[in-house]
Amino acid sequence: MTTQTAEGRNGIVATGHGLASDAALAVLRDGGNAVDAAATAALVLSVVCPYACTIGGDLYAMVFDPKTGKTAGLNATGLSPQAATLDRFAKGIPGTGPLSGTVPGMLRGLDDLVTKYGTRSLGALLQPAIKFAAEGFPVHRQLAANTKDRAELLAKNDAAAALFLPGGQSLSEGAVFVQPNLADILRLIATKGVDAFYAGELPARMAAASAKAGGLFTADDFAAHCSLWQEPIGVSFYGHDVLTMPPNSFGATLLFQLLTLEGEAIDKVDTNSADFILKGYEARRAAYRGAAKLIADPRFSEEKLRTILKMTEGAPAGGDMPPEARDRCTTCAVVIDRDGMAVSLIESVSAPYGAGVVLEGTGILLNNRMAGFNTDPASDNCVAPMKRPANTLAPCIVTKNGKLVMSVGTPGTVGQTCTLAQFLARVLACGEDAADAAGVPRWSVDFQGKLVVEDTMDEKLRHAVIAANPEARAMREGWISFGSIKLAAVTADGFRGVADHRRVATTAGW
Repeated sequence: MTTQTAEGRNGIVATGHGLASDAALAVLRDGGNAVDAAATAALVLSVVCPYACTIGGDLYAMVFDPKTGKTAGLNATGLSPQAATLDRFAKGIPGTGPLSGTVPGMLRGLDDLVTKYGTRSLGALLQPAIKFAAEGFPVHRQLAANTKDRAELLAKNDAAAALFLPGGQSLSEGAVFVQPNLADILRLIATKGVDAFYAGELPARMAAASAKAGGLFTADDFAAHCSLWQEPIGVSFYGHDVLTMPPNSFGATLLFQLLTLEGEAIDKVDTNSADFILKGYEARRAAYRGAAKLIADPRFSEEKLRTILKMTEGAPAGGDMPPEARDRCTTCAVVIDRDGMAVSLIESVSAPYGAGVVLEGTGILLNNRMAGFNTDPASDNCVAPMKRPANTLAPCIVTKNGKLVMSVGTPGTVGQTCTLAQFLARVLACGEDAADAAGVPRWSVDFQGKLVVEDTMDEKLRHAVIAANPEARAMREGWISFGSIKLAAVTADGFRGVADHRRVATTAGW
């Protein structure tokens, strides 16, 4: 698999689309910092990659502050509607449709992020996104493919069909895609501020559109939403501090995997061997068993998880493997600026095209994050009003002795943390070049948690893995769970970026 690399002495960006990388780099060149650039990228991505992220979705962001050597974490995931009671979902939580969305947290989160760490107003940073929504951009291969794959879902909602299936046909690669209603909403936010999205006329319109489609949102649900600043969680891994987000993120499963891999002396294992893959897979299984009851709304699970991390020398044992999430679609942006401030930001509408519902008259595609809940009354992750569900997103910052090493992230549904774990094992434990480690054929898991390997893997190695684990199977290169690494790293001469071309991705530096 081909990877792109870039070098820079003044800054580096890597994102899930070239237009987002270009816009973020322009902010850096103009004197903005890493937070300004990452927010710009996130907003552009929400326009040009609507199958993966929209302003109707959510995000996490981590910021390394070189002045303090500390990393802060922002949780901008959405709350369930106040009407989302267990009784209402007694027959199960729909995976898509108008009942599947949480309150969109992305915009509030970006505003909080920029207010605390940025140097520009969010209104200024919105301008590239407004341009691409109003004037359009060429449909790229992933947008075309995801629209075709989700056409049946999108056709169920009139507003979604009108936007993404013009004339009853899915978007075709190379065609110019324009989103005028979304452009109007983005201009409103740029002019009046993010509060206009969460209070006043716009949330009333969104709530009315939700109700018309059969959803639960009220204007009060939008008004009640807020982001959370959370201290990241981390472990030491071969002399490096690996940091990620606490619950409701599944980031803890990355840390549990790394603890197990160091305990298994993964640095002594040939990275081109079946043993390297099998040890990684077993570490992932153990991590998910340990995390089965630990990932939920932060009010219920964050302190429990922190206590276990303090106590354990390896991944916690026991528990049941949690049901694997349905297919998820995500994108990310990583940035380092000339002063060494770094951001790892990851955003999503959950499944490709989220709920499949566009809120009429707004151009806003709604997430389907409610599917992250369960309906077990004994579970901390049981559906309830005004609660954040378990979330697969997991940004990552790596430091050493208080100094920044890298900002890294990947999409990849249930494979996110094992993609990160095997990448970090290759680079930090085994000393591989980051571009090689991102590009080599990798393993992951399917939606039942079973081992899968890319079909481009060396045939002898692939057969050895399947012989050792007969449930394992080969999947096409770039399948959703294999993810796409985005890396911004510190080098002796400046910065280096890596973009993994399993998905549309670019890196750029200056």
